[in-house]
Amino acid sequence: MERLYFRPLVIEDKEQLLHIYSDKDAMQYRGSKPLETIEDAERMVLQAHQEWENKTKIRMAVIQKDTEVLIGTAMYFFESPTAVEIGFSIGRDFWKYGFGQEGTEGLIEYVKAHESGVTTIIGIARSGNEKSIKMMQNIGFTEIADYDVEGKRRFELVIRD
Repeated sequence: MERLYFRPLVIEDKEQLLHIYSDKDAMQYRGSKPLETIEDAERMVLQAHQEWENKTKIRMAVIQKDTEVLIGTAMYFFESPTAVEIGFSIGRDFWKYGFGQEGTEGLIEYVKAHESGVTTIIGIARSGNEKSIKMMQNIGFTEIADYDVEGKRRFELVIRD
């Protein structure tokens, strides 16, 4: 990635996480409830560490290289032995700069480099989140037409060597 990199979340990220994940308008497109307190943000970091250790979900900080500022998080988890669902979320302050696509492409490369058995990457977007839908289509994801769960749309990307 040209402008971003991933690293593990650390407790010092809690203020920026609270800023990003307490934005109720932006959270309408995410799978979790908005954070309300700094303690919520601390729990998010601790949960990310536990999930990573247990290999149930990998959640990383997304850092802007030139400022060293945390702009969001990237995560993935196994849906099956050969398929992972990915998620990429950035704060409103960083929208409209192409970070979403750059980070999502970087996350795909990360998965390819670290999870050798994966052949399919899944992205889920809520209906109405047209920018995320368009971005996934630009990357090469294909929408699964018969998927309609709670207003969410499913996209898949087949990994080729």
